[in-house]
Amino acid sequence: MRKTALITGPTSGIGRFTALELARKGYDLILVARNEAKARELQREIGNTVSTAFIQCDLSSMGSVGRAVQEIKAGYHRIDLLVNNAGAIVPHRQTTVDGIERTFATNHLGPFLLTTGLVELLKSAESARVVTLASAAHLLALRYQTSKLANPPRYHDLLIYSRSKLANILFSNELSERLAPFGITSNAVHPGVVSSNFAGDGTGATALFMKYFKRFFRTPQRAAAGIVHVATAPELQGLTGLYFVNSKPARPSAQARNRALARELWEYSEALLDRLVAAQF
Repeated sequence: MRKTALITGPTSGIGRFTALELARKGYDLILVARNEAKARELQREIGNTVSTAFIQCDLSSMGSVGRAVQEIKAGYHRIDLLVNNAGAIVPHRQTTVDGIERTFATNHLGPFLLTTGLVELLKSAESARVVTLASAAHLLALRYQTSKLANPPRYHDLLIYSRSKLANILFSNELSERLAPFGITSNAVHPGVVSSNFAGDGTGATALFMKYFKRFFRTPQRAAAGIVHVATAPELQGLTGLYFVNSKPARPSAQARNRALARELWEYSEALLDRLVAAQF
């Protein structure tokens, strides 16, 4: 029986090459993306050697994520691998339709809602894995305060992005604790600084850095290979709650290893989503 992998943000960059490599390994794919045209193009590139399905979803909109979860649950009874790949860095402050700062919504809150909404499908698989893309940028997450993540009082794109990447590791760690009794592993991966279109639309200092130094960065293909290794390598079976760099476990920041901070973020995320739901009624 072929395994099924769900990947977010598969239409470009690291996500695209991750999807292609997982297909090459024989995984049926659930492609969760905003852009239908690009998703259909990827499906044509993959061909019919494996099954591919497109689920439209904007991770910055909790309503969109909720609808995607329901569509996936209606069409599948099992997910063997979930790759939280999609992410963004927003050059200037933007607020989503839910009233949440867009970087935090896209990089953490949307993936949190998607992953927790699909837990039962992960439990239905044998030894399912969750892989969440983090970043060494989490080391720059200065003045991190959980209660201010959704609406930070000041905005600097790199600082906000760094806090969201710290949140990714904290979420991955807490998820590993909660799902370990079910044989599900959860690990975070730093793919390296990658030469792609990420942050390419911005005009600030971060975008300029990405533009002028990208030729020295890792290729998306090489970054994807590291993600696929953590997601599929037999020798990593059962390893959970780790942070990988260059396909090997590494030591993240002290903040990222803080168990109390991870629980606080989980509870904050749940409460925030509960408030959003309550506001709709």
